[in-house]
Order: sequence, then structure tokens, then C-alpha cells
Amino acid sequence: MVSKARVDLGVGALNGDLGSLLACCMKASTDRHMTGGLIWDSGWFMEVLEGRRDALEDFWQHIIKDPRHADPQRLEFVPLLKRSYETWSVATPRRGPANHSLLRNLRSNVPTAGEVRTHVRTVIATGLVAESPPLVCAVRA
Repeated sequence: MVSKARVDLGVGALNGDLGSLLACCMKASTDRHMTGGLIWDSGWFMEVLEGRRDALEDFWQHIIKDPRHADPQRLEFVPLLKRSYETWSVATPRRGPANHSLLRNLRSNVPTAGEVRTHVRTVIATGLVAESPPLVCAVRA
């Protein structure tokens, strides 16, 4: 998912609408047993989510109605054999935009799902802000 942010992303933003948005996303993701990552970079939100189909659809309906996102784009919705993430994480690049060409192209082109997945992973690895506890699943025998 990629969308243009409609909240202040500057210094101190975590104490305002951005902090509220991230707290809501963290709660919604953990309540729905979703894993993945959300980043904000140069005025854009990018997110990769994994979970049950119904949970992902429900979450998507909230995103498209949320006024803090402008023009959200769902880039890919496919079944997975195995999750790639153990937690739900939120991050931002530590020094300026992490991928200049991807962000420059966002103004005129929607990136591929693969480009967003790679960018989200890179930013989480270097600019982690918070993450949920690892998802634990219990199976009855």
C-alpha cells in the first residue's frame, strides 16, 4: 500500500496526528493478528501487511476512509505460504529519503509492489521507531 500523507511529518509530529495514526495502526494490526511494516518517507506512507484475508480487507476499508491518507493505492493482494514478518513495525529513514529514485517517481508513477516491499524492509532495518511483540499462534492438537 502506498498513500500520500495528510498529516504533519515534521519534527515533533509523533506528538500529534502522526503519533495518533501510528498508535491506531499498531493496535489495529495486533488486534487483527497482522504482521508487516509501515514507513513514512518524504510525505508518503508505504505499508506491507500480512494476515488473514478478512482482516486485511477490513483494515483496507479503514485506510481508504481515513482522511489522513490521500489516494491510497493497494498494489498487491495475494495469498502467502509463509509470512515474511514476525512483528508489525513502524519506521522512518534516519537521514533523508532512503530511496531517492522511488520517491521521485511517486509523483508521477505508482511503484510496483516489489519496490515498496524492498523499500519498507530497508527503512525498517535502519530506522525502526517501534514494533509489536512477535505474533504467537497457538494450535490445538
